[in-house]
Amino acid sequence: MPTSATGISPSSRRVARESAALAGCFPSQGPLAVAGHRAASRAGLGRPRGFTLLEILVVVLIIGVVTAGMLLSMSFAGKDTDLETESKRLLSLMDYAREQSELQTRNYGVLFSRRGYEFVVYDVRRGLWRQAGEDDALRARTLPSGLDFELVVDARPIVLRDSLDAVNAELAAAARSKSDSHSSSPSERPVRPASGPSSDSTSGATSGSGSDSHASSDSDSDSGAHAIAPQVMIFAGGDLSSFKITLERAAAGRSITLDENRNGDIVEKPMVESGT
Repeated sequence: MPTSATGISPSSRRVARESAALAGCFPSQGPLAVAGHRAASRAGLGRPRGFTLLEILVVVLIIGVVTAGMLLSMSFAGKDTDLETESKRLLSLMDYAREQSELQTRNYGVLFSRRGYEFVVYDVRRGLWRQAGEDDALRARTLPSGLDFELVVDARPIVLRDSLDAVNAELAAAARSKSDSHSSSPSERPVRPASGPSSDSTSGATSGSGSDSHASSDSDSDSGAHAIAPQVMIFAGGDLSSFKITLERAAAGRSITLDENRNGDIVEKPMVESGT
């Protein structure tokens, strides 16, 4: 390495100049402190710096927002878990009630409201419809928030109540009324779901006044038994009344319809979205 006439190399002079400059910045510190500060600075530049807690939290927040957006986009792209689950549950329960009606030779029915439904069974002894409380699978059910029913029976739209509370109140009132009428007139005959020709012939064979009183009694019995009759009938032979029930989420424009096919089976139609 070349040296000057004084015997000091250029690199040594450069180091001396840097030391003098640092000594000027830190006049209260000696040359040893300046050298230590320079060594620490060089060591810090070579060591990688880690992430702070705030930076990690920001990254986690961004990941959460992106994931939530992806899930929402998948939901609005055509999948509605609640709608599909409730429609499949209703289909399964109606098939189950249909099987029970054939096995027990009893008439079942479904009471619908806008936000729920309940299965009922016809009590032949009391002559009225009652809740199918002996079977927990057929209990009253309420739809999740945002879902509603639309019902068509015999090609006619049916106006549904908002909830099952009003329907259950009518069931209880009809049961009390029927029980009171049975206690006051024990000779009253139970009302059947469909009247046959025998009742007409029997009433025609009685006297005029007796026929009128008996007809009025049957009329009162019919009104009490059928005022809360189910909108959809499941007859003992397995037949169904003609119906079409639509479960919809009006806010998103999605709906699923249960209907009968040509073979008399209840089928679930594909989900329909408004505009498609």
